[in-house]
Amino acid sequence: MRVRHRASLGLLLLTGLITVVYYFSWWFKDARLDSAPHLVALVAAALYQGMQLFLCWFLYWKAESGRAPPIPAASPEALVAIPEVDVFVPVYREPYHVVEAALRAARDMKLPHRTVLLDDDRDPEMRALAAELGVGYRVRSSNKDAKAGNVNAALADSTAEIVVIFDVDHRPKPDFLAKTLAHFRDPGIGFVQVMLTFDNEQESWVARAASESTIEFFNPTCLGMDAVGSTTLIGSNALIRTEALRQIGGYRPGLAEDLATSVALHAAGWKSVYVHEPLAPGLAPSDLASWFAQQLKWSRGVFEVVLVDYPRLWRRLTTAARACYVVRGSYYLLGILVAVHFLLTTAALLFGQGGADAEFASYVQHALPLLVAILLIRQTVMRHVAYPGTPTRLLWRPVLLVTATWSVYLAGLVLTLLRVPIRYRPTPKARGRAVRVAWILPQLAAVILLLVGIAVAGPTVSSWLLFFAFVQLVSQVCVPVIAAAERLAGAAAVPPQKAQRNGAPASAPITRAGVAS
Repeated sequence: MRVRHRASLGLLLLTGLITVVYYFSWWFKDARLDSAPHLVALVAAALYQGMQLFLCWFLYWKAESGRAPPIPAASPEALVAIPEVDVFVPVYREPYHVVEAALRAARDMKLPHRTVLLDDDRDPEMRALAAELGVGYRVRSSNKDAKAGNVNAALADSTAEIVVIFDVDHRPKPDFLAKTLAHFRDPGIGFVQVMLTFDNEQESWVARAASESTIEFFNPTCLGMDAVGSTTLIGSNALIRTEALRQIGGYRPGLAEDLATSVALHAAGWKSVYVHEPLAPGLAPSDLASWFAQQLKWSRGVFEVVLVDYPRLWRRLTTAARACYVVRGSYYLLGILVAVHFLLTTAALLFGQGGADAEFASYVQHALPLLVAILLIRQTVMRHVAYPGTPTRLLWRPVLLVTATWSVYLAGLVLTLLRVPIRYRPTPKARGRAVRVAWILPQLAAVILLLVGIAVAGPTVSSWLLFFAFVQLVSQVCVPVIAAAERLAGAAAVPPQKAQRNGAPASAPITRAGVAS
């Protein structure tokens, strides 16, 4: 079966390379090579495809061919000595019911461990909750360095060999430790990253799209990274050797503290492991306001790591690690890609006289086969390596949501280049905030310009150009439509549920509005 899977993927990758050649053949027309803007665009296209296409295809191939058998679950008899484990759940002004569910689940994991609530809000109700559940409680005198500082303050007092970090919306299953600790038998393993999944997909359209947007990364991409020995730290569902953390000076501060810490650990020579099993489901953003806030923080943080940490530690990384971090670090350049194609489409529609519309239509003809190949390759590798039960059909919702978020990714890049800081804020856990109109103004402008352009161009414009404009129109209109639907549904009026003191058991489904009935 694996041989047949590798053969089919190999054939598709070869087809993909042919479509890449066909795509770039459009650029190498003499008249275009004589144009400085075309040359700049050619170099940019080549760099982006190298970072986000060829390297991803390489990881897909490694995921298909380099998968190792999973290590069996550990037991007291299987481990020579069970390491001392501290489980950290850092929080800052999080909904009570979400914190309670996370603490119950963390406390109830099998194998000896100590669960500690790290409360950066110093909330008496959280202290009482920790006492009620029989878990540790820790505060510090300031909120310096946000989550990273919170973890480091607890690390300073910890005597454990392994620390486990969970974001507060992730609820580990009882066998989480049993299925992960055995990897630390290898003294060179610095951290183990467990697959992230989300179980509130049915809460809203945004929740489902946001959850599905992570499926490709946590399946073939992470498997490929693991196959080349360069799993990256995600920030939750992570087990880290305290010796390794202390060697690099602790958890690295920033908006993408997990990525910065991951780079530092690999640069220090520590190895990593990826556990491809959903052992601690979490909550995906369930409304546009939460999604945009999360994506701005992540894009701004990742670009910061790319500009600051990568250059400083690049030489100390292995070639495989460099490739993996390039894939992760260049993802949010998608904002530029979408913005440029939108502007060119609009310009061709509005000012297409003199053959400009035909020129761009020719470009679209050369680009579409590549887009089809990308989708086919992604869907094929997903069917081959995705965790059982993972949706592997064509996931159109995340395509719409992510491409419509281009303005947020672009803002993250601009803020990074201008060195404009933004405050660290955890992703909102309570559903109900209506998105501010300012967040969706770029998408509204895109919709209006595309509609005007289609009307101005009329029926004489190339059908290829009209098709491409329609595809972009659909992707951009989804944001204002969702925003309007959230307001009509009275999302802003939904009161957050705070107290569930007699709460549901940890196994009860959790949503961002409360414990499911």
